[in-house]
Amino acid sequence: MIKKNNKYIKKRRNKIMIIKLLFLISFIVIGFSIFACKSDFFTIKKVAILGNPAMSGEDVKEKTEYLIGQNILFIDKEHINSQAKSNAYVEAVKIKKIYPRQVNITLSEKKAIYYVEIDDKIYVLSDKLVVLEDSANIENRSLIKLNGITIDNPVLGQIGIKDERILNILTIFSKIAEVNPTNFNIDSIDLADLMNIKVYIGEVEGRLGNDENLPDKMNKLMHIIEDPSIELKKGYVDVGFEGSPIYYSE
Repeated sequence: MIKKNNKYIKKRRNKIMIIKLLFLISFIVIGFSIFACKSDFFTIKKVAILGNPAMSGEDVKEKTEYLIGQNILFIDKEHINSQAKSNAYVEAVKIKKIYPRQVNITLSEKKAIYYVEIDDKIYVLSDKLVVLEDSANIENRSLIKLNGITIDNPVLGQIGIKDERILNILTIFSKIAEVNPTNFNIDSIDLADLMNIKVYIGEVEGRLGNDENLPDKMNKLMHIIEDPSIELKKGYVDVGFEGSPIYYSE
């Protein structure tokens, strides 16, 4: 009987101890919550924009200045992400809290490759043909002009060209431009006739024929243009057929 009572007393003591412990934890949590809400210890003093975002950094910085003075514990990361991505250049956003008073926002950007002139407006496009900006000035920017096409939907942040064939062609050209090992860059591409695609490098016209084997054709074209023994400065190179290319120098 005594043993049974001792067991009951021990069980009761354990229960009381657990209740006290839970009360203490609750007290600490409530106390910390009040401190976090009322104290300026967690008030954001700095928002850092990282990742070297040349085209979007200033805009995103302005759009996230509202974070200054807010409590770092309660910021809405989804809203920050949405604000950053409202800039068409922003590809991805990484948000990190640096306790107690700083937020780091790391941006990666879409790469501007092309531009199209429509009705006195210049639309800059990414390598995936997303409309990045409408700009009146693209001086000193290494962009490829697109001729013979139009933008179906010139809305910032959206894909401007819906034609799958043209999308595929320009995706190939963007990869070619990205890995181009020569000092000669593509100035413009004419896609008015997809059976007779043309590229312009300086004053040299490259005649590529249709969209088959474009990397091969461009490789042949570049070899001829950069060959010092040919010294082709102005004229054309026809690589739009099987066999040795034909070139003409003016």
